Amino acid sequence: MAKELALGFDGKQELEVTSLKEKKHKNLTPIEIPHAAWTTEEKLAYLEEGEKVAYGVSEKVQDVMTRLMEEDEHVEIYNSDGEIHQDDRCRTRIMVLTVASDGKQFQQDFSGPGLSKGLEFLKETDFKALCKETAETAVALLDAPEGPSGEMPVVLGNYFGGVLFHEACGHPLEGSAISKDTSPFAGKLGQKIASDVVNAFDDGTVVNGWGSESVDDEGHAPTCNQLIKDGVLVSYMLDRYTARRMKEDVKATGSCRRESYRYMPTTRMTNTYIGGGSSDPKDIIASVKNGIYCKGFTGGQVDPSTDQFIFTADVAYLIKDGKIDHLIKPVSLIGYGYEILPRITMVGNDCTRAPGVCGAASGSCYVEVGQPTLLISKMLVGGAGGNE
Repeated sequence: MAKELALGFDGKQELEVTSLKEKKHKNLTPIEIPHAAWTTEEKLAYLEEGEKVAYGVSEKVQDVMTRLMEEDEHVEIYNSDGEIHQDDRCRTRIMVLTVASDGKQFQQDFSGPGLSKGLEFLKETDFKALCKETAETAVALLDAPEGPSGEMPVVLGNYFGGVLFHEACGHPLEGSAISKDTSPFAGKLGQKIASDVVNAFDDGTVVNGWGSESVDDEGHAPTCNQLIKDGVLVSYMLDRYTARRMKEDVKATGSCRRESYRYMPTTRMTNTYIGGGSSDPKDIIASVKNGIYCKGFTGGQVDPSTDQFIFTADVAYLIKDGKIDHLIKPVSLIGYGYEILPRITMVGNDCTRAPGVCGAASGSCYVEVGQPTLLISKMLVGGAGGNE
């Protein structure tokens, strides 16, 4: 059976493996408290405490949905190098969605932190404070005016603000697009594609990172892969197959992933983020006369062949005369990644990352996005409030 599982195809040469040897890897996702250590009643009590706090914020809070996501996965990989790889992957995430209404409209806010940890993550997270914040934001959005539309400076907050780089640049830098020459970044290794202040990474070696796994789904160890250095494209994300297809002299970067054995593996992101810069976030805000500050995001999408993206900032504020003004209703951010990268003029020193789920050809994979607070000098904003 092992011999049959290990049959592979490498170019035009069929490979037959007659012996298999197990290969060990550094455990990047150690846990302290396994999911089975708490009873169902204890987990429900934890969620109910947060729910109670959210309902207590205002009579306008109509619904609070809390959720605990636990996943324990054992993976075995048999490859044509004659290797057996095993990995135990544990993830824990807590989520709250709060819906508020004033009788005329509904507004909502969501928060969902998570890491590749056990139940110790629940003890490390102030879930009640998280629920209170989402409820306050949902209620505040009821009175918020519509956001502006048109081109303007945009300050992206840290944490899930990194979804912009994930969508606008991460997907077009994956080998599945690069190796087919369908990405606008194909053939541009060594070329300037961003401003000098941009340094970007796909780092699968982050201990307990939401997108971290001790071995990728080809049996390769993950890498800390710098994609952009001082604005210059220096690397792609590649699996073995896409690396072979490339015209450049490149190697696999430990980026092969898939949702399960039901999907063909391909190049996917892990923990992808823009690295920290030297600017104080307060100075970034102060540099903008009229623009918007986007703090919360609900995700987005991109066409890797054109690099056009769109995603929604569900918690955003106007910036006036270098100060954060009032909250506005959700707005869309629209553009092309290759246009936005050169327009990043300031990068903050407050880089943080957030969990997400990314769907593509090899199914849904857990990924981490992130960045510091940063300034995009000009960006197309779509709000229902019209031109400023």
